[in-house]
Amino acid sequence: MKKNDKQYSNTIHFFILIFLVPFISLGQEKEHHNHSTSNQKNPGFELVVSGTVIENPEASHTDPAKEIHFTYWTSHYWAFGIGYSFIFEDEERIGHEVTPLVSHKPWPILTINAGPSFALPNSEHNLEVAAYLEGELNITIGKKGLHTGPVIGTLIGNEFRYFGGIHIGYEF
Repeated sequence: MKKNDKQYSNTIHFFILIFLVPFISLGQEKEHHNHSTSNQKNPGFELVVSGTVIENPEASHTDPAKEIHFTYWTSHYWAFGIGYSFIFEDEERIGHEVTPLVSHKPWPILTINAGPSFALPNSEHNLEVAAYLEGELNITIGKKGLHTGPVIGTLIGNEFRYFGGIHIGYEF
């Protein structure tokens, strides 16, 4: 596959993820209004910290990473925020990625995060942009807004990468 064909293919995937996924999940919104929200707390801020492993199948390497999300839930189903990732690369380098996030909870146990991811330039890389899509399975701990669970996701840009790990979050 030529480099231009690959970039064109990645661009198509990016637009599918960014534009199609939110419209699919909008169909779930009507169903939510039928459920009682009396046992749910008011929407607000959420902080999530994740430990993940990022796999790059094209380059055949794996990097550990830490990820922080800070979001504001405007309703029980939609949030906006920012994600920041520290990727521990070879030779003790640390890569940094920033992602403006749109988050959606189609069900209380699942959060879907999407947005463009910007890998900040360093001595080894130029600025890179990728489509970011992540799913978090939320297992509630107690009644104070603490939750944890597995995380899986993908980054589609110049390279295809996927990741998985575990998160812990707090809604306040």
